[in-house]
Amino acid sequence: MGKLDPHNLPARLKAKGHDIAVVTSSPRWYAEQLIKDFGITTDAVVAFGDTELHKPDPEPIRVALDQLGADLERAYFVGDSIADVQASYRAGIVSVGAGWGVRDFEKFSSSAPDVLLRKPGSLLRFSELDRRGYLAEVLCAGKTPKIHRGSVLPCGHSPKRYSLGRYFKTEDPRHARSALAASLLKLKSKDGPAEVLGQALVAFIRRVGWTPDFVVPVPPKPNQRRRRFRAVLEAAEPLLNDDSEIEMKGLKCLREIQGYKQKGAAERSELVRGAYESRFDWDGRSVLLLDDVLTTGTTASECARVLLASNASEVRIVTFGRDQQSFAIKTCRKCGRPMRIRTNRWGQRFWGCSGYSEYCKNTEDI
Repeated sequence: MGKLDPHNLPARLKAKGHDIAVVTSSPRWYAEQLIKDFGITTDAVVAFGDTELHKPDPEPIRVALDQLGADLERAYFVGDSIADVQASYRAGIVSVGAGWGVRDFEKFSSSAPDVLLRKPGSLLRFSELDRRGYLAEVLCAGKTPKIHRGSVLPCGHSPKRYSLGRYFKTEDPRHARSALAASLLKLKSKDGPAEVLGQALVAFIRRVGWTPDFVVPVPPKPNQRRRRFRAVLEAAEPLLNDDSEIEMKGLKCLREIQGYKQKGAAERSELVRGAYESRFDWDGRSVLLLDDVLTTGTTASECARVLLASNASEVRIVTFGRDQQSFAIKTCRKCGRPMRIRTNRWGQRFWGCSGYSEYCKNTEDI
């Protein structure tokens, strides 16, 4: 197909029979100038001054849909920011992440879109979008994934972290519809989801093109007898490259960690420091560290530090789910704008008004 520049994508979509709208938080004069300069094909433009509320409120998207006469069930919103993803959800349409425009994937992964595309040309394959979601989500939903770069969600570096799907908390309305969330909760006590999660793990290793010498799970706490990853790794083992070896007991947790989930990221780092030990010298070999859900990443990062200190040459982290900011809808009691879940510098989350920086300083305890 060749390289497709993003500004040429609307014309290619229009040629395939799709109506196009540009929804932007820029002033109309500026948006129209860019549209003219880059020759962008569009049937409608909704700019900042055209609506009272702005993204992440869904009003701009709804206005665009009305102007196009579009069907919600067949509409997609493409964007590269967290506000775009939130607005799509609240408008009731599928969100598509424009990965070619995302600058900070670590932040973006905490409010990830329904589908993440890393190349503009991928959007032309509409018939495959339902299988182009994240590996673990597609497999847990009983579908065969169409594997591409966006099948894996990048979640940061030092060490490299990846997720194979999104994990929604119970207060998030998306939780009830998430086959992956249900599978990860079930895995805490039963092995039922192990086979499909094992398949997702192997598909990930093949996708990133990196063959680890060892696959090591984050160990259970001393009071936990169940090794929830054992069945997952047993299901994955026959499918792995012969150069990769599973080591179930590569790490050991030395003590209970009290009050961990109630703490912010910085406090969690202090709590887990020194809580794990490596049982082996890794002799300059590479290790893939497996965990179920990435929240702050402090436990996995501490385990990675221990592995590197025990002579591992490289450690990468993969989880089945990336903890997502809740899209529960809450209205500011002072000004009526939608509120967002924000995080302060200590890693603690709270409700903040979406007009916080300019109009309203209201915050509420989460």
